[in-house]
Amino acid sequence: MKYIITESKLNNIVKLYMDATYGDVEMNVDKDDGYIHFFSRKDIDNDGHPVRIAHRNNHGTLWIDYSFFEKMRGLFGNSVGEGIEKYYIDKFGIEIKRINMEF
Repeated sequence: MKYIITESKLNNIVKLYMDATYGDVEMNVDKDDGYIHFFSRKDIDNDGHPVRIAHRNNHGTLWIDYSFFEKMRGLFGNSVGEGIEKYYIDKFGIEIKRINMEF
């Protein structure tokens, strides 16, 4: 059975999934280089630190973790990048010019 989901509904679903999976995503600005780092409050590494799920450089490029993107793409399809971008723009009020993946 196929479901047709509008872009706005997909963006809402991505937001709900991000909140449920990663909790209250924390934004930290590096004062030295202007990079913005985003950490998951629910995803903790072996040393007990929140896991960085994305960062934005001072040129407006949002770099997201490849495994994170692949998981999101597997759940929501190839157009999920727009939903991820909208999540960061709406939640943090930042400008994003493009999205790239880091491996």
